[in-house]
Amino acid sequence: MKLVAIVGTNADFSYNRILLHYMRQHFSKTAAIEVCEINELPPFCEDLPVKEEPRIIQLAHKISRADGVIFACPEYDHSIPAPLKSAIEWLSYEIDPLKQKPVLIVGASYGPQGSSRAQQHLRQILASPDVNANVLPGNEFLLGSVAQAFDKEGQLGDQQAIQLLDSCFNEFLNYIRVLREDTKGGAIFDAEQRPFFSDATVQFPTGRLKLLEIQQLFSTLPFELDFIDADDNFAWFSDKLQREHARSVDDLGEPVKDCHPPQAVPAVLKILADFRSGTKDQVERCFVAQGHLVYTQYLAVRDKNNKYLGTMELTGNVTHLKNLLETGAFEGKSDAVASASQNIEENKEVETTDAVTGASQHDDSWNDGSNHG
Repeated sequence: MKLVAIVGTNADFSYNRILLHYMRQHFSKTAAIEVCEINELPPFCEDLPVKEEPRIIQLAHKISRADGVIFACPEYDHSIPAPLKSAIEWLSYEIDPLKQKPVLIVGASYGPQGSSRAQQHLRQILASPDVNANVLPGNEFLLGSVAQAFDKEGQLGDQQAIQLLDSCFNEFLNYIRVLREDTKGGAIFDAEQRPFFSDATVQFPTGRLKLLEIQQLFSTLPFELDFIDADDNFAWFSDKLQREHARSVDDLGEPVKDCHPPQAVPAVLKILADFRSGTKDQVERCFVAQGHLVYTQYLAVRDKNNKYLGTMELTGNVTHLKNLLETGAFEGKSDAVASASQNIEENKEVETTDAVTGASQHDDSWNDGSNHG
């Protein structure tokens, strides 16, 4: 198996570079990994003919000839480094070496969460129509506290981290084989039984959508979505940029009580119990996070026979809605700031702590705005 591993930064020193070189040595018996740098690529400019940039063409040829690609992604300000974004722009402008190419994402950072937010961002970029890569689903390698993870020889000492890396890499090799067989016309999985291929289609009573379209619809919504199944396990989250609540695929399948801060667990379990019993169907809460207004709504999901299927959590920044109200946008006015503000002040006198279900009473300990709450 021949793989290309791309260092996702132009920094002279990077633990993500060390991680890729470790993977090249560690997996040398099962794959030939070539570590490629992006530090000499020019900044992306659509006015420059890509075919006249030899370093970009060389990287594109390596990717085209490889069986798969590994991205080692650092995290800068909750996102991917600008040089990596620039490199992907080059690789998806007038050329498409990443199209349908199997991709594995790994990452290391100094913080305890690894590069989770950057990896989510990178997944969305690689799934965009112009890139259209086949990113390995359901597997993330997030190496946190990386300064203590490697020794002076660049060897990874944490056995648990090594086992996780082995698992992700083996899944990636299997993923490559599956896609290769599918390309040859001998698909191992029926898309209707295992719908993870981007061209699979789901038929709804009101129409049909491709899986890629469904994914991008969820990512485009102005609110982030999370789903807790009927067994109180964290089952799914929308892959959206700049989430209010950071999520990781490592938490998928975990009991919801293990995905929240201890002080939030009683409120979480109370909401789920009320939904399951049918006492309530929704709970709302509002809080301020990082200087903006955040609105969260929890909705009980039921089938047509009223059987409880799980809980949907909807969260978003609603500061702009408050601004629209204050400027009179809902009244069709552009100069109604004073009257709108007066109405807001009057409404404050009649507001209760919970306009729907007593959410404030239950959620006082859940206003940290972190993790899964």
